[in-house]
Amino acid sequence: MSLTDALRLLLRHWKLLLAVPLALGTTAFLLTRHEKKVYTSETTLYTGIASGYTLKGNAETDFFTTNNAFDNLLNLIKSRETKEEVAYQLLACHLQMKDQLDPALLNWNSLMRLHGLLPAELRRRLTGPTQAATVERVRAYASANDTNELYRLINSFDPVYSVDALGHVNAARIQSSDLIKLDYEAEDPAICRHTLLLTTEVFIGKYRGLRMDQTATVIRYYEAETAKALQVLNAAEERFLAFNRDNNIINYYEQTKYIAGEREGLYADITKIQMQYAAAKARLGAIEQKLAGRNRALLSTDELLQQRRELEQVQAELARQQLYGRLREPAAPADVPRLQARIGELTQTMRTTLNDHYSQLNSVEGIPSKGLIDEWLRNMLETSDNKAKLDVMLRRKQEFMEEYHKMAPLGATLKRIEREIELAQKTYFSLLTSLNDSRASQQNNELTTDLKVVAPPFLPLHAKGGKRLMLVAGGAFGGFFFVATTLLGLGLLDKSLRKPSLVAARTGLPVLGVLPPPAPTPPAPDSYADSALDHLARQVIRRASSQDAPTPYAVGVISTRRGEGKTHLVSSLVARCQRLGLEVVAAYPEGAAPDAQASEYPPVVAAVQRWPLARITQNRPAHLLVVELPALLEDTYPVAPLPELHLLLLAVRSSRVWEPKDGQALQDIRSLTAAPVEAVLTGVEAYESRELLVQHESRPRRPRLRLAFWRRRATA
Repeated sequence: MSLTDALRLLLRHWKLLLAVPLALGTTAFLLTRHEKKVYTSETTLYTGIASGYTLKGNAETDFFTTNNAFDNLLNLIKSRETKEEVAYQLLACHLQMKDQLDPALLNWNSLMRLHGLLPAELRRRLTGPTQAATVERVRAYASANDTNELYRLINSFDPVYSVDALGHVNAARIQSSDLIKLDYEAEDPAICRHTLLLTTEVFIGKYRGLRMDQTATVIRYYEAETAKALQVLNAAEERFLAFNRDNNIINYYEQTKYIAGEREGLYADITKIQMQYAAAKARLGAIEQKLAGRNRALLSTDELLQQRRELEQVQAELARQQLYGRLREPAAPADVPRLQARIGELTQTMRTTLNDHYSQLNSVEGIPSKGLIDEWLRNMLETSDNKAKLDVMLRRKQEFMEEYHKMAPLGATLKRIEREIELAQKTYFSLLTSLNDSRASQQNNELTTDLKVVAPPFLPLHAKGGKRLMLVAGGAFGGFFFVATTLLGLGLLDKSLRKPSLVAARTGLPVLGVLPPPAPTPPAPDSYADSALDHLARQVIRRASSQDAPTPYAVGVISTRRGEGKTHLVSSLVARCQRLGLEVVAAYPEGAAPDAQASEYPPVVAAVQRWPLARITQNRPAHLLVVELPALLEDTYPVAPLPELHLLLLAVRSSRVWEPKDGQALQDIRSLTAAPVEAVLTGVEAYESRELLVQHESRPRRPRLRLAFWRRRATA
């Protein structure tokens, strides 16, 4: 569909395009004649979410975190709990006034309206000594059940106290700033302002409580867990202290290190003393073998043995004192010199005893006995000294072994206790760090949840512009748009043969002319119907008046279906040709003749008996023969006269759709005759025939053919 076609379609239905918008606009105007005045107020709050200051410094600009925080805040403002709490407080504030009007909170009409909503007895029961008490009573009564007056009021569509009305509190972030804007509209300007105040107070309190409750719960958890961890740590340290005290441990690792070092030194000393003792003992035995007789017996005297035993005891005590003193164990510092002096005395005493009992100067081998006895005395002193040291060291070795057997299992136990202490300490420090972080987060929440009201709500003095004009204009425009869209849509979906170009494109036949819808009266001169009939008649006469056209000229009028306007086409064509002075004979199927004087023929009999054209037209002389044939797809039509026809006119109704079976019927009829087939579009509106009639009318008109032409042609 072209733009011209669309405009023509809209212009054709201009009455509908005007009537529907006018009706809708008038309806909207009448329905909004009682529109109430509405007042609007707004408030602005600073949140500090995106660029505020916290305990850690300036807030980090995280896009997703910031959007999430603003979404939480806006959803909290729009939540049902916030709306219900605002409704409770608003109603309680108005009930608290009783019959004393406060213009800053509501006007007289709103107060009277409240009295009509709630009975006096219920208002008296809900009103408390203070506003806080009234709020508690209102909240308790509304939540008691779902059948009382207050519950139904809160959940109704009341324009002031319902959750639905408070849902009109709009909250939005101002661009990408830290500001949030709230606006509300109501019929009472005081209620409009007061509702915004209460909404701000309620949602700020809920927001702060929500944030603080989160951190408070976490803090309580960490406090309890930190206390438990501290008890576990203290218990582990007490076990560690008791273990060290019970086992005389000052520093286990230093003690074991010292014992290991002393043991290694002791083992080396033992080896050295054993070697010295073995050497001294061997030398002493050799000397005793060299001494013989009375000299050897001298060594076994009671006095000498007594002195020797005492010497060994003193040497053993000295060795013990020296060893334990080196190991830093308790010992009397004055005992070592005393013992050394006593050893010197005993050595001298033994030397004197040996000298007193000495009776033989030379030995058997010729070595002086005096020298052997002195050497024996030195080796005996060295042997007894080494033996005493060795005995003390062996006892000390045994003590070391006992100490090792004692300290070895203590290390594993002590290690386990230390691991318990370390684990408890780490757990305690971790929980303590988390507790401190949570307390810092709580303090940070106290700072960041302190929303500031930048612009408090104002009391509106002028009503907001009504929506009446917009509704009227919207209704009118919507009606126009709906009708225009519907018409254009139907036009685009229309597949009918509404104009000659579509007929030529879909049927493949040239269009001879168009025929307007039947009218009860003859067409007026120079009208569209008169021009269409004149054009159609001229086209037929032009073909019948050509040099090779036979006389009479036979025209057949066909259609694929009934109701295509064949009879109207034949009668109109005959009337116009007769008006031009031609002799025309028309033949109609039985029951289709427009008047009693018209000629009719039986189609079934003519088809069965193969009537020729002359019999169908009853051999009536004429210049032009017009025969109407029955519908090709629905009736029986005679085939015999088809080869005698000189022109076939296919009548096609403009409101129908051309289908494949119509094309097949046309192919069948064209196979039976050599006459050209042209289409005539019937029932065409004037604006649809312009492409054919204007083109024809733009040509110079031919003079009307007179009867004399046909007479001359017949004579020739």
